[in-house]
Amino acid sequence: MSDQKAAPIGSTTNPLGESQEARFLDDLRALDVASRDKTVIRLHLSRLLPEHRDKAQLRNAETAFDELTRTRSGWLYRLRNSDLMVVFERHENETAERSMMKLMKLWERDPLMQKTKGDARKNRLSSWFDMNEDYDKLLTFAMKQSAGTEKSVRKSLPELIAERELQRHNPERGSPLMPLELGRAEDSLARVDLSSFTRRQPVVAFVEDGKPEIVFTEVFVSIADLRETLMPRTDLTFNPWLFQHLTQTLDRRVMAQIARREDRTLLRDGFSINVNVSTVLSEEFLTFDDDFAPSSQDVVLEMRIDDIFSDTSSFSFARDFVMERGYRICIDGLNLNTFPYADTNRLGVSYAKLMWTPDLAAFIGTSQGQELKQMIRDRKKGRTILARCDSEASVKVGQQLGITLFQGRYVDTVARGR
Repeated sequence: MSDQKAAPIGSTTNPLGESQEARFLDDLRALDVASRDKTVIRLHLSRLLPEHRDKAQLRNAETAFDELTRTRSGWLYRLRNSDLMVVFERHENETAERSMMKLMKLWERDPLMQKTKGDARKNRLSSWFDMNEDYDKLLTFAMKQSAGTEKSVRKSLPELIAERELQRHNPERGSPLMPLELGRAEDSLARVDLSSFTRRQPVVAFVEDGKPEIVFTEVFVSIADLRETLMPRTDLTFNPWLFQHLTQTLDRRVMAQIARREDRTLLRDGFSINVNVSTVLSEEFLTFDDDFAPSSQDVVLEMRIDDIFSDTSSFSFARDFVMERGYRICIDGLNLNTFPYADTNRLGVSYAKLMWTPDLAAFIGTSQGQELKQMIRDRKKGRTILARCDSEASVKVGQQLGITLFQGRYVDTVARGR
């Protein structure tokens, strides 16, 4: 696969690409010989003209394979250059071909599709691979994508992660959490009393008279305070993969704390907790659900977008289960780059949480601002939350963009004085 053409200038970079390339490599390595009866498509979206691969069209490419991914017969991975890798069971080849024909029709005016004979497998938009025959080729490609250079191919994934950590490390934040230290960190989390590190922050709607109305209250653990107590010279959040593993322990502790029903106000007014997709699929969550299934109160499960897209099939399964049980889902930790991918309508969730940044204020009155405002409007009023609002100005900017739900230190102050 190394002979493919480079992405044209101006290609849309996928912000989820780095983590998903690593996930693609991990998943390939985990397959034994008996599990390789699969077909792989590389969808060369980076070869399209820039005007034919805006964010809406790239989302259309992902949606084209929903028939495979929703039935758990296929898996989709995003590359940094906006290309897609689609892996699916071989008996679904005809389904994949139908999806490809739709995309060829979508981009039929692009020069990439000129001289094509309308064959789903023989065109410049896609490359098809038989995993049984091409496994070594696919593995080499995945290793190069994850490592970035041919020299790095000889290194293991943990070595590459550690290397990137050291290159990017900021000494003021302490030493990066390394794999060997993960067990010690988890043991410490299992023993510590989390009550002193637990924080609460309301999500508020400003009604017509300007008064705040609390929609629900987020319950979360202050990682900064926890770090200062447990491992003051270690940056717990630096490695996203190790930190995600660490948060699974936090998920279990917070669920146990909530299930004790010590705070009647919290239970009455509704709340949210941060969870991983894997946590929702665990025995611990089933126990939590047995002890405390939502009824009259609103219970929201906040999940990060990189966790959701690392395994969309598992997320879809988890989403359907918890929503049937009465929970709601919020996509957490979004920025201006990842927000377009967090379509609440398509993903079937209740909320998307966008983090405040001064760039939002600069968007007002611009074409980018109008595009963002239309995106928020299309996702229905009351589905987007603007978080980290530490000033009145941030709330006003959010309102100009059509946002009605807010969270942050300024919102805390207003809510306390209501």
